[in-house]
Amino acid sequence: MNVIKCLRKLGVIVTMGLTVACQPTAPQDKVQKPNIIVIMDDDLGYAGLSCFGGEGIATPELDKLAKNGVRCTNFYANRTVCSPTRVALLSGRYQQRVGLDHIYYHCVDSIGFDPRTNPSMPVILKEAGYKTGVFGKWHLGSGPDYQPRVHGFDDFVGFLDGNIDFISKHNTESEVDWYVHHEYSNQDGYVTHLLNDAVVNFIEREHEEPFFIYMPEAAVHVPMQAPGDDPLRTDEFYTYKVDDKFPQKEYMRRYAGMITAMDEGVGRIMETLRKYDLEENTLIIFTSDNGGEPAGVKNGNVNGVYRGHKTTLYEGGIRVPAIFYWKGELQSGVVNEDVMLTMDILPTILDVAGIEFIGNKVLDGTSLYGSLFDQKALPDRDLYWMHTERLVMRRSDMKLIRQNKGVELYNLANDPREEINLALDDSYSELVETMVASSNQWRDSVAIGQPAEREIGTWVKPVWPCTRDLKTFNKGKTFKWKDGAALIE
Repeated sequence: MNVIKCLRKLGVIVTMGLTVACQPTAPQDKVQKPNIIVIMDDDLGYAGLSCFGGEGIATPELDKLAKNGVRCTNFYANRTVCSPTRVALLSGRYQQRVGLDHIYYHCVDSIGFDPRTNPSMPVILKEAGYKTGVFGKWHLGSGPDYQPRVHGFDDFVGFLDGNIDFISKHNTESEVDWYVHHEYSNQDGYVTHLLNDAVVNFIEREHEEPFFIYMPEAAVHVPMQAPGDDPLRTDEFYTYKVDDKFPQKEYMRRYAGMITAMDEGVGRIMETLRKYDLEENTLIIFTSDNGGEPAGVKNGNVNGVYRGHKTTLYEGGIRVPAIFYWKGELQSGVVNEDVMLTMDILPTILDVAGIEFIGNKVLDGTSLYGSLFDQKALPDRDLYWMHTERLVMRRSDMKLIRQNKGVELYNLANDPREEINLALDDSYSELVETMVASSNQWRDSVAIGQPAEREIGTWVKPVWPCTRDLKTFNKGKTFKWKDGAALIE
């Protein structure tokens, strides 16, 4: 049994710097901190893996982790788009506390997730003696005050913006956006393969010390590109996305290729852990930042039975797959139905690693330790999601959605597809009124900046600061799918 887990079983509080043995006869033994690996896929819907019901999607390596670990079927992203969920992951708090209700813009250096004023997972773990590395998509601020190094990451391979051409490395501004060991690079190769290499290399270098790896995957975000595909963004042509132009067969070929590359990387990580006899001292967490894109829903049913998609606050936009694996510590083959959020991952990791959080901010997330390791049900709690002018509250199985100047109420236990709006039933009027009041109180107590200023239910067209003249840049060229081939003409 892991020493820290043994101490917790005995009721011993473990804090940073404590070195005490599980067996009283060997007090000189050093507590072995577990290695932590967090893999966050991008835009992966609930049914984006075969072990979560994916259609025509093979993920044998992740399926093994799910089969031999804990598969969480009621796990939610903190948000329905990228940056906010990542803030919640690293801070353990609602992202509205930092004034964020949409995304961080790559073209604005003055905004981002600031570790100097907020809890930050890598800062905490580094101070506790961990070697730290992030490999993949950052999207938490491109300015120098918000980049991975400031958050305590010893190594960074990846990109700063919200998405990237998997071949050319061009981001949303059609600029090469790629870093190796924190330094700008023109490294060749398919993005997912490069990230897999970087993680393996990091383990090879740092395996003698406890390490924390954060792997925010680029897949399966647009532009949809499998290994061997042509670039869609170059110095001469830019397109944000063309997934809606692909026929179903082509879309799923690209989707499957992206998923396969990611899944094979998980297999390589596991091989490397076994090489250094680390599998039994490594907690692996896999999840997604939000639900799948509309094109994925259309072509591959990537969100399963759930209504909606990325950017919506229906289940398809926020319910995501999650797997927890730790050989010998977590029971195999468990299906966990407790309601969990991204922001719960930080307090869980701190609990598992025996690190006492001593910051001056209160974490909104709750440790999942008892639920995952001891199958103890989590206590009921009200949960909230907010995306621009839309606000959602979940109380037990009841889910309230406030949008379009109206309210919707669904009983997820009886209606997981969110087809029957109980807010239209007068017998639920008192519950709706109570939940509206509670959600207002939540926003008043946690939100700052734009999340506090917006009028709930009233849509306001967002201002996109990163505007550009694409017609001039592309010189009249457009993307077309013709006769089974991608053409730029």
